[in-house]
Parts: sequence; structure tokens; C-alpha cells
Amino acid sequence: MKITELLDIDSIDLSPQVTDKEEAIYHLIDLLDQSGKLNNKELYKESVLNREKQSTTGIGDSVAIPHGQSEGVQTAGLSAMVVKEGLDFKSLDGKPTYLFFMIGAPKDSGGAHLQALAQLSTLLMDEDFRNSLIHASSKEEFLKLIDEKENVKEEVKEVTHPAVLAVTACPTGIAHTFMAAKALQQAGEALNISIKVETNGQEGVKNQLTQEDIEHCKAIIVAADKKVEMARFEGKKVIQVPVRDGISKAQELVEKANNGDGEIYHHEEKKEKQNIIRLFYKHLMNGISHALPFLVTSGVLYGILYLFKDQVLTNQLLILTSNVQQLISIMIIPIISAYIADSIADRPGMLSGFAGGLIVCQGISITSISTSSPSLLAGIIAGFLAGFVSLMLIKLFSYLPQCLKGIEASLFHPIISTIIVALLMFYLNSYLYIGHTYILNYVSFVESQISTKVLFGFVLGMMMAIDNGGPINKTAYVFGIGILISYDYYPMAAVMAGGMIPPFVIALTATLFKDRFEVRNDALMNYINGISFISEGAIPFIQKESQIILPACCLSAGLAGALSMYFNCSIASPHGGLFLIWMVQNPISYLSLIVCSTLVGTILLILFTKLKKES
Repeated sequence: MKITELLDIDSIDLSPQVTDKEEAIYHLIDLLDQSGKLNNKELYKESVLNREKQSTTGIGDSVAIPHGQSEGVQTAGLSAMVVKEGLDFKSLDGKPTYLFFMIGAPKDSGGAHLQALAQLSTLLMDEDFRNSLIHASSKEEFLKLIDEKENVKEEVKEVTHPAVLAVTACPTGIAHTFMAAKALQQAGEALNISIKVETNGQEGVKNQLTQEDIEHCKAIIVAADKKVEMARFEGKKVIQVPVRDGISKAQELVEKANNGDGEIYHHEEKKEKQNIIRLFYKHLMNGISHALPFLVTSGVLYGILYLFKDQVLTNQLLILTSNVQQLISIMIIPIISAYIADSIADRPGMLSGFAGGLIVCQGISITSISTSSPSLLAGIIAGFLAGFVSLMLIKLFSYLPQCLKGIEASLFHPIISTIIVALLMFYLNSYLYIGHTYILNYVSFVESQISTKVLFGFVLGMMMAIDNGGPINKTAYVFGIGILISYDYYPMAAVMAGGMIPPFVIALTATLFKDRFEVRNDALMNYINGISFISEGAIPFIQKESQIILPACCLSAGLAGALSMYFNCSIASPHGGLFLIWMVQNPISYLSLIVCSTLVGTILLILFTKLKKES
């Protein structure tokens, strides 16, 4: 849907009489209402103000886009106004706002308002276009400028076959995925090389590469730390790198792809040519990324049940919630096992991986049915075992007569692979639970003594900051998840605290010292990254000054992890950051230690900066 289809001429005002942020919002709502888009103005106003409480919608560069999704909206629409003298809208860049758009979306419109927000934001990145709207002499000219801008954009898309294609994907699908995509797109623009980037994030595949795109491109960059669909690239030149390289080496990668560098990709040979450690990491992260929504949902439901623990046995709704939470928890390890196997052997490995994971989480073994807590380690082993058994069977079944090929995938493979994996896990489970119990006992021993407990938290916190989303960070994160599944919630709180500190340090430093970073707006956005437990927001700044910023972030993140363990803070969810502060045990202490660690990190960063200059 075009912007001009959402924006009526009656909902535009080029000379409004507003003096502050509140008046601006109310006037935009009135404009939307008089264009017939609202059926309950007060209800919609409430949704807009609630959104504004979360964070300002003044996105900077003279623009604000307040928005809301509400039952008070009858039809999706926009209103717009220009304040030629500028208005303090509390924007992220701290500068006056001149150009205002308001988005109204019905409650049941899914992500309609987000799509409109994304489309508007993209158009408004052009400074000349923003200025032309601000200086429009009439409403008709205002609409015409938007229409011309949209049409130019669409024409470019229709006639271009990108020279370079890219796919970005990370385990959580939140930060690295889109940061790498943005970096590659910017590199393409800087080098005047046409590029199209597909993202594999938490919302699924976006901007998907078409077969026509693939046929016409020179090469494909795959910057991913989890499984992506590769068979479609058969016979094309492909450059495969970790997702971090998509961020830090974007220009180099785009240049190589445009020059036709890279190896000819053959789907059947892909696994033999990759580094074994990277392969292990990639398969593991594929399992963890698919299980993450289950882990978060289970943790949140557990937190709700904990709040009402005295009523769980008597309230029917809480009983139902408890049952759902237990079922989701049971699914976590089988999902990890299944998607590890899927990453290794594609779809044929999923069923046996799922069966192996179920055997692990039920504790079934040759000796007895274990009553100990679920073992993530055993689930990971089951996934890898299922994957390699499936690869072996695929090789063996390649010798079958052609007349049996039709039932190989639907009958022979799933039954035989499941039987083999089930028997192996049935035998191995007893020994794996011994190792699992040893790890839990060791963690319990460490947590029983205050000195080792604090040191343990310091190490976990520092690991989360040392490469911000890289292998060391993910090692600490997976360890926290493994212990979390076994119902020890203290390490996860330390891990989450450590991961929030680097972006907070960057943001606070940018707030106190306006000229410290070249792009202050990006630095200030790290407040949102920190609150959301997205430590990757600190990466661009650390990469530029790793000798100064990295030590400050690591030490302060370690301090946060240590204090979290010292104050016995715990959380039952592996993601969510401060949005889930209500789930944290000892929330006041947790907030205090995060503030304290951020201050320490900021002081260290400024101190290290001065020492660097003096030397």
C-alpha cells in the first residue's frame, strides 16, 4: 500500500498552531479523526500516548512519526503536518522537529502500522525529500512530492537485476541479522553496486531472493550463523562468512562478490568444505534459535504463575496456564535436537532428532526412567547423533533401485533413522545424565560459596561482552540456557546483566559527552538495545576503538554478572532484558547493579580515552 493511499488531503496541515509535544500529538489525532479514519478518538489517543511512554517517536533528522494500533481506528490512515519554526518533540537527536506524520492502524491489522512506519522511514531518509516537504507551499504539492518519490522508488525496483545478492541470519534473528543487512546495503550504495539482501530474522524471511535474482547475479554473500536455504544457489558463486563479517567487512565482501570471487556452490559437497568448529557452532545455533521462542514463552508463563503461586491449585485459568507452560517446557529440548539434525542433514534428520530429544527430556534409559532435570547437553548430542545417522542413511539409500526411491524419504528413512537414534540414546542416556548431574553438582558447589559464586558471575558477564554476539558470547548464553532448563535461574540473570551493559555504556557516554562518537544518534539508540538485551548494538563502536571501549565494557559487564550472583538475582526467561524486570528475583538490586555497572563502564571508557590521548 502506498503512503498516498493512506494520507488524505484533509488530514494535512502546513501551518498548525501548536507549541509543544502534547499539542502536536493531539492536533495530529484531530486531523486523522476529521478524515474519517477513527471511530473512537479517545481510545486511539490512549494507544498513541502509551506508545510514546515507551520511547519517543521523534526519530531525529527533523522527523517525528507518532503511531498507535487501536480498536479506535476504523481504517488505516495517516495524518501529517509541518511546523516551519520547529518544535521540541524530545527527539532522539535532541534537535527540533519540523515534519510530523501520524500512523493509525486498526487493532486487527497485524503489522500494518509497522509496514507503514518502515515505508515512511525509508522515504524520509532522503534529506532533500524531507526539506522539500517542509517547504511545500500547499497540501496538493505536499501529496504530489510523496507520490513522485514513491513512484521513482518503484520504477528503480522493477528494472534492476542486482549484481550482488546477500543473505543474513543470526541465531536470535534480532540484531546481527539486520545490522549485517544494513551494512551490506550501505556498502553497495557507497560502491555504486546494486545489491539485494534477504534477512532471516525472528519474523521469518524478508525481502526473499527470487530465482530470477539468483540467475542474474554475479555472486551471493551468505553471512549467517544458522542454517539458511542453500540448495537454490546450486552452481552459483557463493561467499560464506559468519554474520559478524557482514557487519565489519561489508565493503570488502561486496567488492569480492561484484568481482565474481567465491567458490562455485554444490549443495551435496557443502559440508566437506567448511571448518569443523564453525560447522558445529552453526548447527548448534540453528537448534538454539528455533528453541528460543519456546524458552522465552515458557519463562514468561513461569513468571506469571510465580506471581500467583498461592492460587495456582484453585484457579482454573492458572491451572490451564500451568499445563501449557509444562507442555512448552517439554518441547524445548526436542526442538533443539530436531533443528540441529535438520541443519546437518536437512529435513530427513528432523524426526529422529525430535525422537532423540524426547527420550532425553523424558529421561528414558537402559537402567531406569530418570527423574533428574532435563539435560541440554544430552539433547545437543541427540541432535548431532540424529543428523549424522541421517547423513549415513542418505548415502546408503543412494544405492537403492530406482523403483524404491519414491518411498525412501517417506518410509525407509524416518523409520530406520528413528529406531537407530532411539536405541543409541536409550543406551547413552544413563551416561549422559551422569555427566549432566556432575555439571549441576559443580555449579551448585560454586554457588554455595560466596567468593566462587561472585567469580562465576564475573566470568559469565565478561564472556557476554567480550565479542558481543560472537562464539564466546554465545557459549555463555548457551550455558545459561542449559542451566536454566535444569531450573537454576541465577546464572541466566548474570548472563543477561552482562549482555545489557555494553550498549548502556555506549549510550550513557554519548549522553554525557556529546562529541565522543561520530554518530551520536546511533550511540543513543543503544539505550533501547540495552533495555532489550541486544548487546550487538555496541559492535560498531567497539570495532572502531576496540583497545579503549572493549576493556571498559568487559570489566563493567563482569561487574554486573558478579553483583547479580552476589545479590541472588534470578530470571526464568533467556531473553527480554528489562522488559521482563517484573520476573526478576530481587528486581531493585538488579536495576541498581545495572545502573552501577553502567556508570563504572562509562568512567572506565572516559579514563581509557584520556590515557590513550596522553600516550
